[in-house]
Amino acid sequence: MTIKTVGIMTPGDMGHAIGQRLGEAGIRIVTNLEGRSERSRTLAKKAGIEDLGSDAALLTECDAIFSIMPPDQAGGFVTRMAAAAGTLGTKPKALIADLNAVAPSTARQLQATAEAAGIGFLDGGIIGGPPYPGRPSPRIYLSGPGADSFTALSPALDIRPFGDEIRAASALKMCFATLTKGVQALAIQSFVTAELEGVGPAFRAELESVQANLLRSLAGSLPGMPPKAYRWVGEMEEIAKTYGDAGLTPKTFEGAADIYRFIESTPLGKEVVENRTMGTTLDDLVTRLADALRERRS
Repeated sequence: MTIKTVGIMTPGDMGHAIGQRLGEAGIRIVTNLEGRSERSRTLAKKAGIEDLGSDAALLTECDAIFSIMPPDQAGGFVTRMAAAAGTLGTKPKALIADLNAVAPSTARQLQATAEAAGIGFLDGGIIGGPPYPGRPSPRIYLSGPGADSFTALSPALDIRPFGDEIRAASALKMCFATLTKGVQALAIQSFVTAELEGVGPAFRAELESVQANLLRSLAGSLPGMPPKAYRWVGEMEEIAKTYGDAGLTPKTFEGAADIYRFIESTPLGKEVVENRTMGTTLDDLVTRLADALRERRS
């Protein structure tokens, strides 16, 4: 498979950065901006991503479409593309590489929907941050027949084929995100509760004494989280589904989804990544979230 044109759906924080990186490597990068926000349009323009204006055009002009969106939108997107495929009168040229944070069982459901419409499908998972200029590519794991052909996108992107089974890349992503975004949800609970109970300084002193590396890691990662909280709600729900499917309790990550749902509802969660004015330090983040809870309880 030769990859000359890649669709990015959608050109948000991660998507536009991946598109820009591929475009700089000589790949034609396209999208469909119909119904998208002004912010998505601005990011697409910044990245040099061409607007084809329709899903049908994506299916006929792309070799692959990278689905990069909040996980609770992944199913609707594949269903939409399947409907567009039904209008073509010919087999779609593009395959869908679903790079969203979904449960393995969800990936299988997406595969069934896509393939029933004649659209090829690969399971994927992104581990790492957006490849903004000067930053390395995230690791992009792809599983399913034909995943090996995407190594042609290296070194622009760090593509890692991960076997032929649809579900493997998603399983890896779910287990990894448990110990990154899942841990951040637990950390928010502990820091904010310590603040509300008046033991914040003592709590941090204990962390500095016996878990200094963890404290430094959280101080670096937590302030960047609030604008992404709306996306992480669905991711936590998919992690919960993963563990439920495995026979373990889903309740831990159903609770984590509630944490991110709360953060999304605050002024912190309404900001965008490129324009932050609140919660940019751990102290300010914890104070503002504690104040939001006090206001909610009053």
